[in-house]
Amino acid sequence: MNRRCLLHHRRGEGGMTLLEVVMALFIFTLVAFSMVRALDVAFDAAKERNEIDRAVIGLENQIALLHMSQLVPIDKDLPDDGSGVLYHVTVGVEQMQDQKNQPVGGMLRATITATWQSEGQTEQRSVSELIYQP
Repeated sequence: MNRRCLLHHRRGEGGMTLLEVVMALFIFTLVAFSMVRALDVAFDAAKERNEIDRAVIGLENQIALLHMSQLVPIDKDLPDDGSGVLYHVTVGVEQMQDQKNQPVGGMLRATITATWQSEGQTEQRSVSELIYQP
């Protein structure tokens, strides 16, 4: 092959032009920005999910504590457990009847409400359970 042919190149085939480099950087920037935004949304969702999980676990613990004690009708705030979630318990007598329309005694409705702050807004979750104590 002729050495001149190998060294000869035509105009426009020599590498990337400045416009191509700018376009590639622009596309890369858009993809990178989208990934950062997606990660930010994912972290926010995970934080919110963790807050809800903490409240739900606290509610389950509070219900378990109610099951271990003799219940009386009450409506009060529970002491702060340091988790940032505040709990309120309400226990009331539940009026129920059996199949013969006879009153059933010892039925109590326990409701516990968890309240916490998330991103400046007040969030709440509640659990209610019917408990029989003869």
